[in-house]
Amino acid sequence: MKILLAEDDAAMRRFLEITLQRAGYEVTSAEDGLAAMEIALSEKFDAVVADALMPNLTGHDLCRMLRQNSAFKDAPLIILSGLEQEISANIEEDCADDYLVKSGELKEQLITALSNLLPRGTMN
Repeated sequence: MKILLAEDDAAMRRFLEITLQRAGYEVTSAEDGLAAMEIALSEKFDAVVADALMPNLTGHDLCRMLRQNSAFKDAPLIILSGLEQEISANIEEDCADDYLVKSGELKEQLITALSNLLPRGTMN
């Protein structure tokens, strides 16, 4: 399964790449929302994981734009944020399937969220 990861913090992006790869996912990373959008339009992905606050295009905006594309209509979209209140403020207007706070449990929560949202039996 292919995951598009959009995260502007290089250390966090690498941590998430390793976490997802160890869980068996193929990961393509982008350093901001605009780069993620460009990649999303040129390749097929099974799910998208995006940081809420990024330069050029936020994770929230990326999410809303991807939902308008038929290729991402049903794809799981997960938003990550360092601030719990920032997530709850956007939950009503967003179209993400899950929201995770960047905490000590992020690794486990992300893998659990993806396994719950993606179809069973499709892992490589």
